[in-house]
Amino acid sequence: MSMAVDTQIARPAGPTEPSARRTVLVAGNYRPALTAARRLKAMGYRVLLGREPGSTGAEHSRFVDEIWALPAPERGAAVFREALRVKLRLDPTIVAIMPMTETFLNLVDAARDLVPPEIRLVAPQSRVIEICHDKFAWLRFCCDIGIPTPPFDTASRIDNLRSVVEAIGPPVVIRPVEAGQRIGKRKAVSVFDGTGFEAAFASWPEGVGALLVQKRFEGIRYNVYFGALDGAIVRELHSRSLRTDRWDGSGQTIEGLVVEPVPVHREMLAKAVAAMGYTGVGCAQFLLDPDTGNSCFLEINPRFGASYAFVEHAGFDLTGLALELAGPAPAPRPLAEPVRPVHCVWTYGDLSGLVFSLSNKDITVAEAVRWARACLVAAVTADMHVTWSWSDPRPTLAAYASQFLKIVTGSREAGGSDEIARRPSQPEASGAAARMKELRR
Repeated sequence: MSMAVDTQIARPAGPTEPSARRTVLVAGNYRPALTAARRLKAMGYRVLLGREPGSTGAEHSRFVDEIWALPAPERGAAVFREALRVKLRLDPTIVAIMPMTETFLNLVDAARDLVPPEIRLVAPQSRVIEICHDKFAWLRFCCDIGIPTPPFDTASRIDNLRSVVEAIGPPVVIRPVEAGQRIGKRKAVSVFDGTGFEAAFASWPEGVGALLVQKRFEGIRYNVYFGALDGAIVRELHSRSLRTDRWDGSGQTIEGLVVEPVPVHREMLAKAVAAMGYTGVGCAQFLLDPDTGNSCFLEINPRFGASYAFVEHAGFDLTGLALELAGPAPAPRPLAEPVRPVHCVWTYGDLSGLVFSLSNKDITVAEAVRWARACLVAAVTADMHVTWSWSDPRPTLAAYASQFLKIVTGSREAGGSDEIARRPSQPEASGAAARMKELRR
């Protein structure tokens, strides 16, 4: 089916006040949108938040000037394309578009031809997004450029999935090939044995295309937040996850530290970025086995990381760097001061993970007590909280109120869920799980 392309959008003349002509469209209302809104406002921009139905994140922030009701992503690229075309034509103050989620990064990328040259599109190249958002393509890319990866394969039917899991051999991690898809409400499922497989995959997950099966790599997670220009890293910040919101070490980081770079991570990231000719910002994820020193390059998210608030707190200015790299003649400025060491915590995610793990019987009561103690210690001792701001408290308070309501009403969504792992039937936990438990003691 062909579609007419409107490559030249006629935009009416806007107001003459400079402050009114500097609007950034933040597309996708998720946790990093809150960080972006606060930072953009401090930089003198007007913040237009594109909020999809049912989303939460930054809509309560006092730093958001206007909320634009985005069409639901499931309505398709054509509907979003038309909505964006109309918005850009009617609002001459927009100077940049900043996608916040995988879904809206894909939708904005598919509508690049609608974006006038004077508007900065804060996203890497289409080829980069295509590689990074296809998990199978990413692993093949790593193999092609000489980055080692644990064995992997794909499956598209339940019987095929069972055969692939048996061929690779548990423990394995199973996740959708397409970024942004979920297995139910999960990003990924770890399977440690046949019993765990049958419990997780009685049938093919609804709405999911191909699934990627990969040998599970035990290790501690490291994130590298970076900016690159024409395939060369111009700035990077390394962090280590102390704890995540899942008992086995998967899920989202709830406590982390800015750390010195791990040399092998720098080398692998530089190789991948150079091979793609990457321009833009991103968040690379690694696992490091402290016992062997071996590392696994998990992925590159070609966008802001979910908890990149601590990156800004450290003085890294990822938001400003992203805007610079999206300019017509990028010339990233060096940081005025060295990056500060930061100990960060996401207490809302910490508590949500605890509630979820208890309700799913992933942890014992004793483990829950240790988790709660670690949560309290982190909340008191951390340098900063990912979403909380004394000058902008409403978004965090609204999130807690919503979660409390779910718990009171017995909602099955209480505790949130991005990733869940099936506990192994053996009494001993995996190496990563053991380290997570040790950190909570």
